[in-house]
Amino acid sequence: MSNNLRLEVLLKAVDQATRPLKSIQTASKTLSGDIRYTQKGLRDLNGQAAKIDGFRKTSAQLAVTGQSLEKAKREAEALATQFKNTERPTRAQAQVLESAKRAAEGLQVKYNSLTESVKRQQRELGAAGINTRNLANDERGLKTRISETTAQLNRQREALAKVSAQQAHLNE
Repeated sequence: MSNNLRLEVLLKAVDQATRPLKSIQTASKTLSGDIRYTQKGLRDLNGQAAKIDGFRKTSAQLAVTGQSLEKAKREAEALATQFKNTERPTRAQAQVLESAKRAAEGLQVKYNSLTESVKRQQRELGAAGINTRNLANDERGLKTRISETTAQLNRQREALAKVSAQQAHLNE
């Protein structure tokens, strides 16, 4: 047998021996990339879910603050009327009135801040494709996508584990 023929036979044998290993390495790299992509998608979906939760909490705070503000305004108005109708108001009455006005002003500032926060969160959710007017429905869809993405990630991890086991078996 000539040297060229021996070399050709040897190279063919090496190629046949290493082909499964190369195939497994390629599959492993592809699966690893797919897993990273799926994990990023899952992080994004979970981020949207967290934004929805934050929006709900801020909206609830806004409602409570709005009620407190209305109550504080009514109390301040009642005290102002009482103060105005008193012939000789005392210093204590004046302090109570000022305290009530400050409380109402503080609640107004908090209410305005929460209102701006809710509007900002609505814009952010809208940019993510979530309509706050139809929040429950969009949230259900998001939870479904999170479940599907999690299941996909688990399948990819199982496939990678199988490929890794095959690679370990070939390396033995």
